[in-house]
Amino acid sequence: MERRPWLLTSLALALGHAWFLVSHTPVPGVYWMALEALPFALLAVYALLRHKGRDTQLLAAMLGFEALAGALTGFYPGFARIVLMLGWFAGLSLFLSHRSHDPDINRRIGTAGLFLLTPLLCYFAASRVGVPVPLFYGLALGGLAASAWMSTFVQSRVGVGGVLIVVGGVLQITVPEYLAGEAPQAVIAWLALYFGNLVLATGVTGELRQREEIARIDWDDF
Repeated sequence: MERRPWLLTSLALALGHAWFLVSHTPVPGVYWMALEALPFALLAVYALLRHKGRDTQLLAAMLGFEALAGALTGFYPGFARIVLMLGWFAGLSLFLSHRSHDPDINRRIGTAGLFLLTPLLCYFAASRVGVPVPLFYGLALGGLAASAWMSTFVQSRVGVGGVLIVVGGVLQITVPEYLAGEAPQAVIAWLALYFGNLVLATGVTGELRQREEIARIDWDDF
């Protein structure tokens, strides 16, 4: 099955979502839920079509939980954060299974910074707007980004994708009425979350496909 239409449709819906936030155009609740969920859901389908295996299933699970969390954010924000954390734990499991066993100094510093600073940023962001955010939210977000940075995947794509997800996740906390899009950082939060996941998903699936091709060539040579 052709996979690119799923990716292009996801991107188009994500940009449409951003445009509605910028223009403050009112969108009926059900349609807004779809705009929140579908970009991530379609990314999950794209990932499953691009590569088969347990790793891609974990990646698709992460994207699927993020899609569900996006649909629930405007109505049940507390429950949506729990669903979001479940997705990040799925991503964490993926990257831990591909962690670098001999990381360089760049990976070590980046991993430590993301894991330690992300919960603090989430705490300060929540304190600023006076909203309750579970401690595990920051730990799950930081763990996801840190494990992506430490993984054997291409750091310029997967690692950077994790950092963008942190930016979006922290900024999202500072938007009390996220669906209304009243705060200017709502657009940045959405774009950082989406493009972070986009770069991460394409980076992971592309790397997995490349590794399979190399392994197949080596086996053929043998």
